[in-house]
Amino acid sequence: MSQISTAAVFQFNYAGLESVSVGERVEQVLPALMEKYAAQRVFLLATGSLSRATDQFEELQAALGGRCAGLFDGITAHSPREQVLQALAAVRTANADLLVSLGGGSIIDAVKVVQLALDQGIETAAQLLDYAQFSDGLRGSKAGDMSLFGKPARIRQIAVPTTLSGAEFSNNAGVLDTRKLAKESYRGMNLCPRNIIYDPQLAMHTPEWLWLSTAIRSLDHAIEGYCSAATNAFLDGHFLHAMRLFAESLPQTRQHPQDARSRSLNQQAVWLAGCGLGTVAHGASHGIGYILGSLCGVPHGYTSCVMLPAVLEWNSHENAQRQTAIATALGRPGASAAIAVRDLVTALGMPTTLRAVGVSADMLPEIAMRAIKHPVVRSNPRRLESAAQIEEILQLAW
Repeated sequence: MSQISTAAVFQFNYAGLESVSVGERVEQVLPALMEKYAAQRVFLLATGSLSRATDQFEELQAALGGRCAGLFDGITAHSPREQVLQALAAVRTANADLLVSLGGGSIIDAVKVVQLALDQGIETAAQLLDYAQFSDGLRGSKAGDMSLFGKPARIRQIAVPTTLSGAEFSNNAGVLDTRKLAKESYRGMNLCPRNIIYDPQLAMHTPEWLWLSTAIRSLDHAIEGYCSAATNAFLDGHFLHAMRLFAESLPQTRQHPQDARSRSLNQQAVWLAGCGLGTVAHGASHGIGYILGSLCGVPHGYTSCVMLPAVLEWNSHENAQRQTAIATALGRPGASAAIAVRDLVTALGMPTTLRAVGVSADMLPEIAMRAIKHPVVRSNPRRLESAAQIEEILQLAW
């Protein structure tokens, strides 16, 4: 494959995001946005630890004054569907006119699904499942049908991300079926946040392991996007600079965790890496990661720490020139892309093997059988056609 994208005809669809605020405190930025949208009933959806443990969160609630219509902090990792429906009921009861998410990808995704349900008049799990894309390739009767969504959406969210997962840049959302231990994907018109507020001070409350591992998740967006057959020169520029910025700023953040500047650069790298979300298909690192998350309970940041180097190694003969550019962008010219990524993950103190994240050997066949059915796995640069091939990748990660 040529190192330079040869895509001659393509269409880039912007997600519906209006603004990104970088470096300012959320309690300074949010009131102005509320005035802009004439919001009178602002509903907050936040991680439990953030809502209970930070003075800044209390300052934010004070800044909202009497316009805070409620708080829901019951969303846990992977956005279990039952909790999303509970959040939906709370938002409906509050008659909110603006949603504000404070947290990582699980919170942001949950709010996207709440938006979808409000837009489409969904009240029950059965109605919601009509809009789902399932991990085995099956789809609900309304999944992906953009004609169902009117403009403008009745209610949107402002996202205040406290991790580096990048969920704020797409119209897609993932929800966990806790009975089947399987992820459902939802997509709709303008489900992405209307505005993003990157507050590096608030982000300092995020545990180090979560901050750094979700950074590798966004690095995964950039690398698998750059390796996608659907990329183009516009996206490549974003992806490659995201890689460079991550390689430069993440070690600084680990060494100086209270440095707001390096954290802000981490967030800007996510912005670059998220440019292609919903535009280009990812590959086996993402697809296998979804299975590891839903079936084995592995945090999505950790899944990328473990799987991305293994998938790069397995794909290396298919896209050698692209991988050379990846290694160079990561500051490791002459190394393989797999080694460059693995060394960065190691330098950040993150896990690099399936064993290190608690996946037992007897789970590998089940992971492989589920993964080979996943639509994202099927878009891997090196064609995957069997569970046995997935097991080869899993062995590289073992």
